[in-house]
Amino acid sequence: MLKPIRHSKTIILPVRKPIPGEDIEKINKIKKKLKEADRNNDDCYSKEELKIALKDLGAFFPTWRAHRCLTKADANNDGQISREEIETLIDYLLTRGFGKK
Repeated sequence: MLKPIRHSKTIILPVRKPIPGEDIEKINKIKKKLKEADRNNDDCYSKEELKIALKDLGAFFPTWRAHRCLTKADANNDGQISREEIETLIDYLLTRGFGKK
């Protein structure tokens, strides 16, 4: 998730880069797998739910990768990825090559 930077009395919001069409397909694939793995339909993802989604996305070590996802994207350290943290999770997964066809 992009966080605002405070500089004196001015708030500077980071600007997201435009998303190429190819990345939109990857993002949609990741979101689809996450939605399928969300067993209790609460739009939050536990380590187990992440593990299922990552396995479906082709992760070689889904348990380890789920732990890394929580380390990178779980900003409030509640042990799950909430709605506010999804964007950070997807950005992390894209940098790791997930979402390819």
